Amino acid sequence: MAKDLYAVLELPKNASIADVKKSYKRLARKYHPDLNPGDKSAEEKFKEISEAYAILSDPEKKKKYDKMGYYQEYETPPQGAGGVHFEGFNFDDFGEVSDFSDIFDTFLKGASTKSKSNIPEQGKDIIIPVNLTLKEAFTGKKVALSVPRNNLCSNCNGSGRVSTLSSRKCSKCGGTGKEGVRKGPFQFATTCTACGGTGKEPGEICTRCGGSGTIPTVDRVEVSIPPGVDTGSRVRVKGKGEPGKNGGASGSLFIETHILKDPIFEREGPNLKIKVPITYSEAVLGAKVEIPTLSGKTLLKIPQGTKSGQIFRLKGKGMPSLLGGSPGDLLVEIYISVPDVVDEKSKELLREFEKLNPEDPRRNLRYNN
Repeated sequence: MAKDLYAVLELPKNASIADVKKSYKRLARKYHPDLNPGDKSAEEKFKEISEAYAILSDPEKKKKYDKMGYYQEYETPPQGAGGVHFEGFNFDDFGEVSDFSDIFDTFLKGASTKSKSNIPEQGKDIIIPVNLTLKEAFTGKKVALSVPRNNLCSNCNGSGRVSTLSSRKCSKCGGTGKEGVRKGPFQFATTCTACGGTGKEPGEICTRCGGSGTIPTVDRVEVSIPPGVDTGSRVRVKGKGEPGKNGGASGSLFIETHILKDPIFEREGPNLKIKVPITYSEAVLGAKVEIPTLSGKTLLKIPQGTKSGQIFRLKGKGMPSLLGGSPGDLLVEIYISVPDVVDEKSKELLREFEKLNPEDPRRNLRYNN
């Protein structure tokens, strides 16, 4: 009968990986050989819980175990370097089978491919969002971040195993680097999951990191965000992501910028827009008005007869270019501010102005009937 790995770790069926790690640490402390010198039963129990942990703490292995309901261990490793065993073969065992592709796919993969457990893998990237004001996006900014990540465990050098037994033959495959997997009536030779095909005893699971090879930590990282970033821009810091496996390079840290809404300026790609009010007199007579930009104040010349909605373009007063090109422009939209007329003298002057300057601004809205 196949072992119930959850029962070995004193857990209910389908317990989470977090529960698996917690139970393993508790049992490992209880049955560790160093704490039970000369106790063979404790040594065997420690080995048993370590093997169960090695499967149930691995998401892929746990998924397969939960699906199949068992994990077959072979006392005698299969003979040959990848053959198919037909002992006791009987086509009646198939019943009604319409597709053998899964069976032969398992055979081909198991017999011809090498274990992925020893292949260097690059660490995963980490993405940290950062909010910036529009002014900070214009000038650039240095930000100090606390980045939660994993560092390689110094006790096992990231292997997840303490290699005190690495010179011995693997107890699971007998040093062949292969183990048997049964699929229906077939028995295949595939890479040993305990030693990764090396044939050597992988050693005991590291008690400091629980076999994961990493220790959770928080790094302080200072990043310079260049001028001109927009929402969704990413600044990359190489080697500050998750550590790689089996000697693989660490991933990257990406700072993803999100630009906050500005109370004055509106951004349109590299350009900025601003709405500027002017008085009726300034619109009629013309004027020079002071307007804000992200690099300081500047003067804008308002021509005589300027209308509401008219847009003036100030070259180079927009956002800097991330690629080193020309900066964007500042688009100034003018609107005329209507005064609150309260005194009779001002009203009389406006009536006089209307008589001197008769105008029908709605003439284009009439239909010819």
